[in-house]
Amino acid sequence: MNAVIRWDDLELISEIVAGGTLSEAARRLGVDQTTAARRLGRIEARLEAALFDRIDRRLRPTPLLRTILPRLTAMAAVAEETDNHLRRLREEAAGSVRVSSVGLVHQVILGPALGSLAAANPDIEIDLMNEDRSVSFEGREADLAVRLGRGPEDNATIRRLGRLAFALYRPKAGANSDAIVAYGREYAEMPEAIALSALRPGARVAARSNHLDILVEAAASVGAEVMLPTLMGDADERFSEVEGTRGTAFRDVYRLAHPERGKAPAVRAVARWIDAEVSRRLER
Repeated sequence: MNAVIRWDDLELISEIVAGGTLSEAARRLGVDQTTAARRLGRIEARLEAALFDRIDRRLRPTPLLRTILPRLTAMAAVAEETDNHLRRLREEAAGSVRVSSVGLVHQVILGPALGSLAAANPDIEIDLMNEDRSVSFEGREADLAVRLGRGPEDNATIRRLGRLAFALYRPKAGANSDAIVAYGREYAEMPEAIALSALRPGARVAARSNHLDILVEAAASVGAEVMLPTLMGDADERFSEVEGTRGTAFRDVYRLAHPERGKAPAVRAVARWIDAEVSRRLER
C-alpha cells in the first residue's frame, strides 16, 4: 500500500460493511450508487488492494479488510463521536441571547460593536433590550444585563467592568448660561444629579426627563447645560465640555448573568464580548 485510509473514507467503508451492498451504503449516506461505487474504486486504487469480494450479490470484506476492520471500526467510532460533539457545541452556541441595559450602553457601546460578535459567533442572535428598570433574572426576563450601579441581584453572577465618568456639557451654539436640563426629581440621589446640583446650585431647570437621549435633545434645543457620560458627550459635536467638570461624578458598571443560563456556551460567548467591549470604554 502506498497510501493510508483517510477519515472521509471510513464512513463509506463502514456503511458497506454494515449494509452489505453499495446500494444500501449509498442510501444510508444519501448519495447515488454510482457515486458510492466511484468513491470505493478510488479508495481501492490508492491502496492498490481490494477491500471487498463480491459474493452472492453482496460485498464481503476481503481478508485484508477483515485484518484491519477492528481498527477501522474504532477510528470510525472516534470520528462519529467527534462529529456529534462538535454538532452539540454548535447547537449550544447558537440561539438567542437577551441582554438588558440602558439605552446609553446599547447605543454607544454594544450596538456599534455588534460586528465583532457576529463575526466570531454567526449563529448567535442577540436581543438588546432597552430597560431603565432592573430586570428579574429569576423571572427569566434576561440572560445578561449591564447596569450602572448595583441593584437587586436575583442570585445573578456579577462582575464589575469599570467606572463611567460624567462631565457637564454646554451647547456650542445658542448657549443659555443660566439654564440646565436635569433628570426627574425621583433620580436626585444619583451621583450625576448630585454633581449637577453642586456645580450649578440654584440654576433654572429648563426641562426634566428620565431619558438621556431626551435630555440631550432638550439641552441642544434650549441652549442649556446638561450632565452627560463622557462617552456620550464627547461624541456629540453639538456640545463642548465645561472645563473642570470631568470626573465630578462616576457610576460603577456591572455585568450580571442569569445563574443557570449564564452557563450556556452562547451566553458565555456574549458575556465575554460584553466584558471586553464595555471594559475598554470605561475607566478602571
